[in-house]
Amino acid sequence: MMADPPTQPAPPFLAPRVVDDPAACTFNHTIDLPGHGTVPGTWDLRAGLDAYLGGVAVAGKRVLDFGATSGFLGFAMEAQGAEVVAYDFSGEACWEMVPYPDFERAVIAPEIRNHLHRFENAYWYAHAALGSRARRAGGSLYGVPEAVGPVDIAVLGNALTRLRDPFRALHGVLRLTRETVVVTEMLPKSLHLLRFLPRRVGLPVFLLPRSDQRIRFDAWWTIAPTTMQELLAILGFGESAVTYHRQSLLGQKRLCYTVVARRTEPTNPEL
Repeated sequence: MMADPPTQPAPPFLAPRVVDDPAACTFNHTIDLPGHGTVPGTWDLRAGLDAYLGGVAVAGKRVLDFGATSGFLGFAMEAQGAEVVAYDFSGEACWEMVPYPDFERAVIAPEIRNHLHRFENAYWYAHAALGSRARRAGGSLYGVPEAVGPVDIAVLGNALTRLRDPFRALHGVLRLTRETVVVTEMLPKSLHLLRFLPRRVGLPVFLLPRSDQRIRFDAWWTIAPTTMQELLAILGFGESAVTYHRQSLLGQKRLCYTVVARRTEPTNPEL
């Protein structure tokens, strides 16, 4: 009897879906859509987009928008002349929830997957309205498939600190990145002093979950800007700079930092 042929892996790119109902969508970022006007989101980066992207020129570049949610950053970069691949959770992959003793995965996981599905709906809703040519791929954030192909620039906008293992995710992205990485994260008010911390003092990472709070959808970490620079340098992006800016989150200005780093060493093919 002949053996069955090996199962071929699913292609990383998702087929576009028709989404007509905005009520089926959740927009992570406010966005202006032709024929629909301004659609509000949790973040509004429109006025501060250049600062959020660290002033990096994306025209003519192939860009990975990692943790794309509803797609605002990717669509904005496409409007500037970039070829964009958006990447986020899909299928059974979802946020890693803090495993408190009373954690109920069977109850919480479907709720989170529904939230992520609504982000993806919003992406395709905006994709159609904008006439976008961007492509979307999905799966685990710990292993962007090599089939996505190399990119010139990777953009990670508030994507890492919601992951239990941000370094693993960063490694997976940067093995595909040829030139530049842009990492933007928010600094909580209690940790604003991190912007003044020199690298010689230390490279802190702060754990955010607390056993007495049991917040189900909170971030895992705050990573100091200097620590982020060191993580990028370890992965071959040794030339970096940090800038600070304030962005609108639920109508309030929040301090963010952006690290722009350039590749200075080749990828290690053995890792």
